[in-house]
Amino acid sequence: MIKNFLRIFLVLSILIIFVISYLSIFGIKTNKFNELIGSQISELDDRLDIDLQDVFFKINLKQRSFSLNSKNIKLIILKESQEFANVDILISLGSLINKDKKIKKMIINSKENEISKLLKFVRTYKINIPVLYLENSITDGDIIYNIIVKSKDKVLDQIEINGKIRNTNFNLLGKEKLENVNLDFIYLNKSLEINNIDLNYKNTNFLSKKIIAKISKNLISVKGDFRNEINQNLISNFKNINLKDYIKEKFILSSKSNFEITLSKKFKIKNYKLDSKIDFKNINLILKDIETYNYIKNFDNKIILKNGKLNIQIDNSNNTNLKFKSKFNLNKDLDFKDISLNYSKTKSFEKYDFYIDLTECQLNFDEINFIKKLKEEMFLNLNLVKSKNIYEIKNLKLFNDKNMFNLNNFKLGKNLKIEDFSSLEAKYYNKDDLLNDILIKKKNNNIKLISKKIDISKNIEKSLKSTSNNNFLDIFENLNSLLNIDIKSARLDNEHDLKSIKGKTLIKKNKIDEANISGTFITGKNFIYTKDDLNGKKVTTIYSDIAEPFVKKFKFIKGFEDGKLDYTSTEINNELSNSELRIYDFKVQDMPVLTKLLSLASLKGIADLATGEGIRFNEFDMFFENSKDLIRINEIYALGPAISILMEGYVEKNNLVSLRGTLVPATTINKTISKIPLLGEILVGDKMGEGVFGVSFKIKGPPDDLNTTVNPIKTLTPRFITRTLDKIKKAN
Repeated sequence: MIKNFLRIFLVLSILIIFVISYLSIFGIKTNKFNELIGSQISELDDRLDIDLQDVFFKINLKQRSFSLNSKNIKLIILKESQEFANVDILISLGSLINKDKKIKKMIINSKENEISKLLKFVRTYKINIPVLYLENSITDGDIIYNIIVKSKDKVLDQIEINGKIRNTNFNLLGKEKLENVNLDFIYLNKSLEINNIDLNYKNTNFLSKKIIAKISKNLISVKGDFRNEINQNLISNFKNINLKDYIKEKFILSSKSNFEITLSKKFKIKNYKLDSKIDFKNINLILKDIETYNYIKNFDNKIILKNGKLNIQIDNSNNTNLKFKSKFNLNKDLDFKDISLNYSKTKSFEKYDFYIDLTECQLNFDEINFIKKLKEEMFLNLNLVKSKNIYEIKNLKLFNDKNMFNLNNFKLGKNLKIEDFSSLEAKYYNKDDLLNDILIKKKNNNIKLISKKIDISKNIEKSLKSTSNNNFLDIFENLNSLLNIDIKSARLDNEHDLKSIKGKTLIKKNKIDEANISGTFITGKNFIYTKDDLNGKKVTTIYSDIAEPFVKKFKFIKGFEDGKLDYTSTEINNELSNSELRIYDFKVQDMPVLTKLLSLASLKGIADLATGEGIRFNEFDMFFENSKDLIRINEIYALGPAISILMEGYVEKNNLVSLRGTLVPATTINKTISKIPLLGEILVGDKMGEGVFGVSFKIKGPPDDLNTTVNPIKTLTPRFITRTLDKIKKAN
């Protein structure tokens, strides 16, 4: 009997398992629940209608429910519809006993539908601004989705939607177009998660693992990641610039980014954050309109970047952080060196930290007679801040093991002129391998210039030869300060140093208003520089007991010896000054233009003297006007025991020299005024009285190619005689 019972139990168990399996897999076809399904749909919206085909009754043990399953269903609202491949409606097992049969869960699997039709269906069901926006933005593409509706408190209000979008074109904000958009999505509890995004924007492919959007009452928050490759065409289109003008060859940037964005229901941006990492292998830049003033000798407006990394962080609060690091060179034949930039911006405040290895750069700073050779190590650190169009160089350091330039707290205005500064320190060896040690400190309106050693030989030469009224103080916005000078030693040339240079200079509106500076030569002789008011005009004077270090800077004068220098310049206006230069008791051994004049005038004896022992002059006077790039020489008069010269003319800077005048041997002057002893045969030949009174001459042409002509004259000009008599009277 027990065996029979066991057999019956086993058969029943197998039968139950079979029935349950059959009901779980295949189910039983029925139409008894069509009305239930229709009523539940109507509860959602009485405008909704459903077209049901066959309904199968199934058991879902996992959900502890029985299910109603149907294939190929159409859901209709007004004229819009959506087609579904499969629908499962789960009803709790307890509902079989109770008369109140409520749906526990609904699972809907759609067919592949056109996205535009789905959006029309949703918009018809409930007018929605985002849906309207999407409907007007999406032009192509298909969607397949699954909807899971769960019941809470006997109401179907918990909805989960997941699916795939394929080959969609999307007009972004009505301006830009996203093409071939493919993605997977999940919507649950007003949160949308988008995975495996693949799209094309301006012929560039963008990928993303995950983007999450959460919808609240008034806002839509979105965060996620994307990665892509960026080329010059994409950047050109985005920034409306033609990068082909700036980049020699095609390049590709590899970008990985994370972002967060908050939108209003009308898709207006409220907040955003972007963190983007960009890598590149090689970029050849053409830097047009970059003015280096020949400071970098081997720079021809091209730079090659290699193995670069760029990290950008931005947000809607106008905060930006940028970190850039790369290798660079200026020529493919040079080694690559490091360059980096850290940049941050908070509202109107910006900060720059810049570093560059300048080993492969040839630097030349003519203003301070400094050069850095190619392959010589040198580094630059720059810390700069910007606030309200005011730049401040917190620190600029250019250095290697021998040289150091250090600028601190330089404030630059809108036009990049210096408004204020704290200090400038320089310790460097110049082109002549001479050490310069300089410290300039500013506090309030007082500036101190302190130097142990300084080489100013090139500065003197440039100052003497310049015909321009350019003021080096014009680098300042509006400098008004008292400059105190304390220089222990200043090199003028190979033979002359000035010691213990001390004095004060008052600067007003970028100009030297008053000055009183003095120093002494090693021999104890004096040098004095002053500037002051005289009869309402600014008068500058320079006096030196030794003229040689100043005069010898002119290349056309060789073998200059002895002499004292007295220079006065009166400022007429900003564009014009009248100057007087006097040099006393000096000798010139070789002056090519003068020697040529003497030879052309058949004064061979004096010409030989000029290239031998030298010609001595008692006095040299020069009266001239200086305006912009022109020196107008009103008179040059040189008086000596051998010859005297009177001339006038003008000099255009680096362009033209035009001089004319009279040259008279001392014998002719003696005949005219009977004051100077005869020089005899060396000047005028064997017979007294032969020869000429003098010669007139003209010198004209570019500075490096002067053309000289002479003509004998029988009668000296009254002006020459008058000037000579004046000099002799003063001498007596």
